[in-house]
This record gives sequence, structure tokens and C-alpha cells, in this order.
Amino acid sequence: MHRQPWLTPRVRPPFTRFFPLQGIALKHTIGYSGSMNTLPELLTPGRLWVASTPRSAMRLLLGLAARQALESDVRVLDCGNCFNVYTVTQEIHQHTLYTTAALRRISVARAFTCYQVTTLLESTPQDATPTLALDLLATFHDESVALGERRRLLDRNVAALRRLSRQGSVMVSIHPKASYAPGDPSAGDLSEVLEEAADQVWHFEAQAPAPVLRLF
Repeated sequence: MHRQPWLTPRVRPPFTRFFPLQGIALKHTIGYSGSMNTLPELLTPGRLWVASTPRSAMRLLLGLAARQALESDVRVLDCGNCFNVYTVTQEIHQHTLYTTAALRRISVARAFTCYQVTTLLESTPQDATPTLALDLLATFHDESVALGERRRLLDRNVAALRRLSRQGSVMVSIHPKASYAPGDPSAGDLSEVLEEAADQVWHFEAQAPAPVLRLF
């Protein structure tokens, strides 16, 4: 049976819900709770979403692209060299025998520097195609580029993302600042810029291992 997503009023306090089968916890940020399997149904035009996920959740994000491809074209902007076509193919094959047809609906473009990310976003056409930008901030933690320059580029990226979201749905994935090198001054600042620009934000956290029960 298909599980429908559900919304809670914005006035309710934050909470965390765990999904043991996935090993990922979803922490409410702006009025939403559910598993990552429900995200494609929420990607409606005119909104920009940000998902802050641990690195271990990349397979789930690739699954999101795969499930979207079952219904429509989907554009993947790989900013962290993390798109794995084998993983996507496996996910598609769980839902349909027409794997090749679904894969053809996925377009992938990659960027390897923060400058390339900016060029990629600004050159992406504004249309109704759902867009999934993977690990957007990966190259923005390159300390060989001045922090002020990275912030300037990120501001341009935010403007480009807002432009893309006017007609199509846009989901951006980033990693929590704790996953970056200690002492990196950009870890929190850059994440906050993206989250503040988003219409809705999700925080996914790795589930803590269950404590070992001792009988004696």
C-alpha cells in the first residue's frame, strides 16, 4: 500500500522520528515528518527544498532520483561526484521492468569546483523539470578559494536555485556542518545561507546504534 505523506502545523514543536530499516532519522524543521520515500510526492513547482543528510544517506537520495524518473524527467546536478548509476538502476529495477526507459529520463551534469557549480546552475534552463542538486556545498569547502569569494558565489547559486524553482521543483542536498573538517569556518555559514533561502528544510541524522543488552 502506498504510504501518503502527512503534514503537521508549523506551530508544533520540533521532533525526531526514526526509521530503523533505513537507519536514518528525520528531524522536523519546518512542518514535515515522514520517510524519504515520501519526498517525490512533495516536490511541487514553485518551491525550493534543502535536505541536510549524513553522507551515509546518499543512497536514499539517489533512490529519490530513481523514483522520480518513474514518473517524469528529472535533472541531477552532481556537485560532489556522488551520482552512482548502478545504485539508481537497482532502485528503478525494484519498481519496473522498463529500466532503460526510466534511466533515459535522468539527465546528469557534474561540477568539480565551486566556480563550475555556479556556472552549471546559472546555465541550467528554467523549465518544469524537477531538479535534484546533490551535495551542493562539497566544492565550497575548498580553502584555496577565499571564504569571501565562496560566499559571493553561493549568493549567485541561491539566486539561480530560486530561478529554477519558479517553474520546476528543486531539491538541494547538503551535509551537516559536523561532517566537514574541524575548524572550517565555512561549514556553518554556507549551510545556513542555503537553509535560510529554502522554502522548507529537512534534517536527516544517522540513527545511533542500539545499546547492547546484557543479561548478566
